[in-house]
Amino acid sequence: MNMRTRFTLLLLPFGIAAQAQVACDILDPVIMQASLPHTWAEPAAGSWATPDMVLVGNRVIGELVLALDGSASDSLCCEPLINAAALNGKIAVVYRATCDYSLKAKNCQDAGALAVIIINNVVGAPPAVMGSGDLGTQVTIPVFQIRASDGATLRTALDAGTIINALLGNKDGYYASDVGFNKLGILMPPSLAHPSMLAANAGEYNIQLGAWVHNFGSDARTGVTLRAVVDQLGSPLYDESSFPFDLAPGDSAFITLADLTQPSFEGRYTLTYSTQAVDADEHTLDNTFAVPFEFGDLYSFAPVDVTTGLPVSTIGIQPATPTGEYESCVHFRDANASRMAVSGIHRYASISAPLTLEGELVFTRVYQWMDNFTGLSDPNFNIATLGQLHYQKHILEATTNQTQVFLPFDEPVVLEDNVRYLICTATINPNVFFGYNENVHHATNQQVYDQPDYPNRNGANWFVGFTGGPVSSLGVKMIDANTIGFDEHTVGTLAAYPNPSIGLFHVSLAKVGPATINVTDASGRVLRTDRASDERYTLDLRGEAPGVYLIVVESSKGRAVGRLVIE
Repeated sequence: MNMRTRFTLLLLPFGIAAQAQVACDILDPVIMQASLPHTWAEPAAGSWATPDMVLVGNRVIGELVLALDGSASDSLCCEPLINAAALNGKIAVVYRATCDYSLKAKNCQDAGALAVIIINNVVGAPPAVMGSGDLGTQVTIPVFQIRASDGATLRTALDAGTIINALLGNKDGYYASDVGFNKLGILMPPSLAHPSMLAANAGEYNIQLGAWVHNFGSDARTGVTLRAVVDQLGSPLYDESSFPFDLAPGDSAFITLADLTQPSFEGRYTLTYSTQAVDADEHTLDNTFAVPFEFGDLYSFAPVDVTTGLPVSTIGIQPATPTGEYESCVHFRDANASRMAVSGIHRYASISAPLTLEGELVFTRVYQWMDNFTGLSDPNFNIATLGQLHYQKHILEATTNQTQVFLPFDEPVVLEDNVRYLICTATINPNVFFGYNENVHHATNQQVYDQPDYPNRNGANWFVGFTGGPVSSLGVKMIDANTIGFDEHTVGTLAAYPNPSIGLFHVSLAKVGPATINVTDASGRVLRTDRASDERYTLDLRGEAPGVYLIVVESSKGRAVGRLVIE
């Protein structure tokens, strides 16, 4: 199998998008100056043809004008606009509802608008990620969405005749005093949900803290500091600030703080970073960044919802150009992993309406990742030698086009200390999307920890992640291995000899009893499934190519796993 670094994705948005350095700022009048929380229509193949607002050259500054279509609800803009002369060269303001976003945007574009701001019609809700609809590929102007409350403030001022100007896009160099950070620069815990049994004793789980602080402004900043606060249920556990430092315009600095250590970790925590300089900042929306993390019975790289206890998905993803089975995985390795067993996977899945997920087939797999490397920076890093420990088919029952489902394993998979695993879901339907989260980003984690997070497979090719860095929201359910009810052999207790050999192995099954023996190659392909009852079993693989193979022995006494090497 081939391994590549990134591959493109097809998006099916449905949740809250995260904010980067792209701004939606009210510039004047002075009394209304503010940085508004927002989402924006990001360009993608087969989706929006809008500009990439991360690029400074695509920044738009203009006057806001309410767009009118002459209907009873005159600012929904589901019909051609009647005030094109007033909108020409301005930023159109419209309301969400009735028709899709792309039709609203296309009508504004046809009227000569520079950009579109859509006001959310759900009071109290954050701005929504905007699907491209039927006309997204024809929309070439920026499209933003803001909260209902912020829209009400703008509408009141516009109705009073106030001239309002806004900045949409990358704000680099626009403000004089402007330090901050974005999600790509935040160092977080290695996983945002982690089994508490693997952080039960002092020294088992330490959290490194730090962030990239950037001077987005046009002036040098002095006396800049980075602060990190960690609290649990409102009680502060950690509060550290850096020494002051200076930043020239356009410069960044990675600032580290003391590690967070505890005798043990249990429950939900919140990590909040903040940065400031001696002088007041002119743009404060990116001066803080908060992320929850928790310890319980889940393992996930995505944040966990405080109400449901499940990883939060903000978008569904499928490779833009499917080439076969699509498999979405998370990487797991821990020095005390033998305390745990994987009992199932929590997964968000969706399919484009009007189709439904009822009867869809989804696969779960657990691989032992046997490639020998230390981290992502190791020249030997590869995804090539995988031993399949678990494989199961699941039929989805949801009668809707999206679902959050638990996929239970028929038999728990007991883990081993310091062994790498890939824990995965897969589909053969190119219309099925798996959940990811865009509110956080693991770029800085990968720089600091140097470990893979959530590889994916498209057909025969493996990739370390999707372009843009969305975070897998796959949640691994883990249980205490001691509660399963049988003794689990460790990898080292499975005796096979000689090993390495030319392909003929003698496997000791003493005290195991009647057993099922499975042998897989480096790709996870099952080569042999046998039944054995003798204390010694002879395995003949002399027809197979040299390499590493995985043998799994299962009986009423448990499971033993080992590696076989053919020279």
